[in-house]
Amino acid sequence: MADYGLINSAGTNSDSSSSARMNRLYGRKWKITIYKPAYKQDENGNTVRDTEHDTAVDVSLLKCVFQTEQKIETAATLCTLAVYNMNDKAEGDIIREGFQISIEAGYQEGQYGEIFTGDIVQIFRNRENGVDYRLEIIALKGNLLVDTNMVRSSLAAGSTARDTIKAIAQNADTKITVGDISPNLKEHPLPRGKVFFGTPGKYYRDICIHNDANFWITNDDKLTIKKVTDEIPEGDVLVLTPTTGLVGTPQYGDDGIHIKMLLDCRVKLQSLIKIDNEIIQRQAMSFDLSGKGNNNQLPQQSQFDQDGEYQVFSVSHSGDTRGDTWITEVIGVGRNGRAGLPIIYENEQQTGR
Repeated sequence: MADYGLINSAGTNSDSSSSARMNRLYGRKWKITIYKPAYKQDENGNTVRDTEHDTAVDVSLLKCVFQTEQKIETAATLCTLAVYNMNDKAEGDIIREGFQISIEAGYQEGQYGEIFTGDIVQIFRNRENGVDYRLEIIALKGNLLVDTNMVRSSLAAGSTARDTIKAIAQNADTKITVGDISPNLKEHPLPRGKVFFGTPGKYYRDICIHNDANFWITNDDKLTIKKVTDEIPEGDVLVLTPTTGLVGTPQYGDDGIHIKMLLDCRVKLQSLIKIDNEIIQRQAMSFDLSGKGNNNQLPQQSQFDQDGEYQVFSVSHSGDTRGDTWITEVIGVGRNGRAGLPIIYENEQQTGR
């Protein structure tokens, strides 16, 4: 692990003891790493990439501000990271060669883990308040695997959607590991053979559209394809109260219930969060008295889950290693029971996408 003497003399210094004091005071824990490629000589004397020995630059002792965002309708996860007052050499090396970042964050008592590892798509330097410099990094997870990857393959007649998913993953230029796939995908066999030539994302989106499903790449780099109508396992529920991490008051919104909590890496897309419906802040309905608008709104009570269990459709983690921000925000949608959504979507006009 390289440290590069990371602190810029123009910025605020910090040592491991002050970092330890902060961790003890707030119970927070984090590790933020930026990766640079390593190289080696092959048998012909050519310089080639040595992927097994990439250089990891640990910037955890510096002031870092990060935010990750993942939504059910998009395959990629977006992350922005700002690192303050890094010295010129380390900063220059990362601007030229940095290709990946990893963020682990949470709390020491069982709520710590990886929240993002992804590929850098942009790096730039800015100045703040005339004194501090910040290196800003934008990274994506899943984009390289599904939208810039290529697949060249074919399938025989009679193949199912599950066969298609596995064939695309195995025959992509960069292999894709298949993870959790919905057991409820339509099993309509191909009437004739099919040729695949393009990005995996193109074909996975087609499968999801025809199955009212969504796909994304998980933190452990596995492809997940799930329908919102899939049954939720009994133990896959995070109970939130003011004593277990709930921050503020959950808010009702047209897109779901907005819930804020202390940063928690355990929150995943399509997992369940259980809260007390009585503490949700209601919202006034809007009416258009001109007669031109649509006043056919459902009563708000019909949007709340009878058991207070809300499925995560959007999750965002935000943190500031020298500030107050250390939160997870989600938008949850009521299922009316863990196996209730199939009843809602029985009508072919309805969709979960």
